[in-house]
Amino acid sequence: MTIHRDNDFLVDTDLAGRLSVGIESGRIEECVAEFAARGASGVFGAPCFGFTGDDLDFLHLIPDLEKIWFWDVSLRDVAGVYALTNLRHFGVHPRRPAIDFNRLRSLEEMVWHYTAKDTNLDALKALQLLHVWHFNPKQRSFEGLALPSHLTELQINWANPRSLEGLPELPALKRLEIHRCRNLESISELARIAPNVEHLVVSACGRVSDGPEVVKHLPHLRHAFVCDQVLVCA
Repeated sequence: MTIHRDNDFLVDTDLAGRLSVGIESGRIEECVAEFAARGASGVFGAPCFGFTGDDLDFLHLIPDLEKIWFWDVSLRDVAGVYALTNLRHFGVHPRRPAIDFNRLRSLEEMVWHYTAKDTNLDALKALQLLHVWHFNPKQRSFEGLALPSHLTELQINWANPRSLEGLPELPALKRLEIHRCRNLESISELARIAPNVEHLVVSACGRVSDGPEVVKHLPHLRHAFVCDQVLVCA
């Protein structure tokens, strides 16, 4: 992010050119007005940038919003997010109530900090990009993680399973990244999970040893970097 002040308001433009305006708790109405005046598509907030609220009720004021990103927050109520019928891009840190994703079916990109009480993740039929953080269930398995089947990009960060068993088949997946999964020992399930994957990165997963053998069974792979080894470079 490249957050800076412009005309006394916090703004950020992402790599896709989408403009977001920062929400500051002491001046929410002004920030909402600035959002409309700039024709922005998103909002963001964090305590370090002046957002100290514990709810997202103000989202009712901007129902055409397409992108939200809030981090280092502690929310007691997230009901405001359900007013966003055009929401495409979503990211909110996990200190929050559970979210029913069945009510956010327009989502296309999401950064999801795992919360066990969240429901209906697999209802997001329009979702293309999903970054999963801190998936650490007690059984140390991906069993039961229901992902949308049409994902084209999946990134898994700081998860605790020992293998990829339990992940569903993702035939549309083109890009897979796995980072800092310290317990992970095998990626042998990849041919089943992502038979059409083109780009694979596995980093800081020091126990994985079967990368060279696994990539042989991924016929569409164009680039593979697994545990400090470039295995495919087309």
